[in-house]
Amino acid sequence: MSHRRFVVNSHISFTVVIFFFITFLCIFPYPFLLADTIYSVDLKKRIDPIIKNISLKDVSFGIQIVSVKENIPLFSYCSDDVFRVASNMKLLTTAAALEYLGPDFEYTTYVETQGTITGQGTLMGDIVIRGSGDPNLSGRFFDDNILAVPEFWGNAVKNRGIYKITGDVIADDSIFDRVYVSPHWPENQLSNWYCAQTCGLSFNDNCVDITLTPEKKPGKPVLLFIEPNTSYFTIFNNCICTSNKKEHKYSVYRRPETNQIFISGKFWVGAPSVKQWVSIHNPALYLATVFKEVLERYGITVCGDVRLTDKTDILNTRLERIAQTISTMGQTISVTNKRSQNFYAEQILKTLGAQIHGNGSSESGIDVMRNFMNKLGFHPDEYQIEDGSGLSRGNKLSPEMITALLTYMAHHRHGKVFYDSLPVSGVDGSLKRRMSSPPYKNKVHAKTGYIAKTSSLSGYIDTANGDILAFSILMNNFKSLHDMRKIQDTICQVLVDSYN
Repeated sequence: MSHRRFVVNSHISFTVVIFFFITFLCIFPYPFLLADTIYSVDLKKRIDPIIKNISLKDVSFGIQIVSVKENIPLFSYCSDDVFRVASNMKLLTTAAALEYLGPDFEYTTYVETQGTITGQGTLMGDIVIRGSGDPNLSGRFFDDNILAVPEFWGNAVKNRGIYKITGDVIADDSIFDRVYVSPHWPENQLSNWYCAQTCGLSFNDNCVDITLTPEKKPGKPVLLFIEPNTSYFTIFNNCICTSNKKEHKYSVYRRPETNQIFISGKFWVGAPSVKQWVSIHNPALYLATVFKEVLERYGITVCGDVRLTDKTDILNTRLERIAQTISTMGQTISVTNKRSQNFYAEQILKTLGAQIHGNGSSESGIDVMRNFMNKLGFHPDEYQIEDGSGLSRGNKLSPEMITALLTYMAHHRHGKVFYDSLPVSGVDGSLKRRMSSPPYKNKVHAKTGYIAKTSSLSGYIDTANGDILAFSILMNNFKSLHDMRKIQDTICQVLVDSYN
């Protein structure tokens, strides 16, 4: 009897255990994800009140937050809907560059002679600048000396013993096509620095730097300090200084497809100096003109003209290399993301086309980016790419796509280069003045983005347990940019607070 009672009691105990186990499975169907489920529920409770903010009424937006370690979403809101992304497009462009070319890829620009150099120092022929699409030919890596690169080349020519060039200074920009501006960009903004033209040979971000300084006496034209000071463009200064602060309003404008720059309006005598960056037309000729002027300043006579290479040129015979300038893709990606430099992103886009498909066009570069998106698991019908920088309003991605990209790059062999290129909260780039208080400073590594009625923030947050959160917040059709950025920052602060 006692044995029988033992069996019966054991059976009852086993039945109770099974009952509670089945009940547990009904409540928590994936017990191995219990920790992440708890996190998700807690995160939802924290974020839901934020996205119910009145300023988000009628705003189109999506959010995705993912555990990189587990590759599972912790929070999602309209995450598979596509939105305009603005400069978050640079995440895709720079990631594709690391995937297909790597950070050690080198841009090399050559200066070569074409012809015979006589004993008397005369080059019987041309001097050629052969471009590679390098966006770094500026003062950025040379102590802000805009002329550092052409002066280095000029010294190399002089040290070769050349004092006269009978031919031309030829700009070989053939690595890229000569479609300088995307047809999807706003036509009324093309003279602004963020619409700088792309080219196989570029210089000073394909802009001229103009600093406006007021005269002390009203009625006088505003003073202009121009870098580089070159004959390549013509400036018409019709901007007059005024003693009336309320009249302070001026404009700087370049006439389309010319290098005529018009400065007009009124400039208050008590205003500080202001620097404007104006895009130039036909960048290869810009660089060649500045180089010719440097040569002449160094006492080297150039008898010919400045011109672009054409189909009649034969540039592979009797060449002698005089100088070369090298930069890397790693440098280029850092500037692209930290400074959100559209020009750099578009140069990378055409570089992808030139190096992977042998066609230095935006369309060819976009094909490479589509191939990369396919690796991430997305079909071309699901998104839209129109440029490499995000300036076009036609670029459309989803938060899910961006977090997939971020997760992929977190495990990538060049993932650290990508991570380090992103602005850091309270430290540098476009996040220098955002989330700068001690709990959040240096915690968020993310790319910002803004064009009209579009704001985005996507990137990484490290957690105390060694995981990384990849997040993407895309916002369209809002009234207040300030409100959108505040909401983005608040969500990031919640993530930092929740996981640290």
